Amino acid sequence: VVGGESTGKSSLAAALGARLPGVVVSEVLRAWIDQRQGRVPLPHEQAAVMVTHRESEVTALQQADRAGSAWVISDGGPLMTAMYSLQYYNDASLLPFALEWTAQSRAVVWCQDDFPWQPDPQRDGEHARTTSQQILAAIFAEHPLLPLLAVHGSLDERVATVATAVVRASGGPPTPKGPIGLTGRRVRIRRLAATGSSAIVSFSSSQPDGSRS
Repeated sequence: VVGGESTGKSSLAAALGARLPGVVVSEVLRAWIDQRQGRVPLPHEQAAVMVTHRESEVTALQQADRAGSAWVISDGGPLMTAMYSLQYYNDASLLPFALEWTAQSRAVVWCQDDFPWQPDPQRDGEHARTTSQQILAAIFAEHPLLPLLAVHGSLDERVATVATAVVRASGGPPTPKGPIGLTGRRVRIRRLAATGSSAIVSFSSSQPDGSRS
């Protein structure tokens, strides 16, 4: 679930977790800032934040698999961290990783800014929301094969849009055969090393039958 600040990402992720139902991955960036009394990540810290969120997604996939849950819903995700690096630091180095991971999703739910901006200690203003949405629009235009689903309207309308789309895409109601909600495949991070200035990640993904993709 992606979108600029104050577009309803967290509310939608929580509602989808209850509706589908599924395992929800909370936004790592928000927790990171809260733990540091409001300080945002510096440029060299962005990669570690992104990798930590991806690792949380993988853990959620494993949890969903054990619980027989068909869906994992990620609030923000690596794509948003990469987007913020572009917006605030003019740094596109995280985008290739974020796009590769995001492309594995069943749906990339893009929350639209069709309601008034709401203040929050971690938000910069309506201008920042507009810029984020413009950057996301450019990313999606350059990568048309991403499984994009734009959602509008009230929370109930957005939930209904996503629920209808994911059921249609899966050919019917999801069955608890594995963590197919986020990626449609089991994912394993083989090596993750985060340093003060960079994050090195290698990963592999396997289909439920064990084949690699």
